Amino acid sequence: MGLEEQTIEGLGETCEVCGARLTERELKTALESGGPMLCTIHAAEVVELSEEDAPAGGGAAGE
Repeated sequence: MGLEEQTIEGLGETCEVCGARLTERELKTALESGGPMLCTIHAAEVVELSEEDAPAGGGAAGE
């Protein structure tokens, strides 16, 4: 067993929101991003919220 396999197993294999078992792809994404352990559905919700929170103009106020 390689180091990477041990690392992925040690992180937890379920979504922090719904408890669904994560796929290898979801585990790899969480490991690479350093983010929370989320299934694809809940990870997409986090991305959507982040985009909604971004400022519309992208510039500083008063410019």
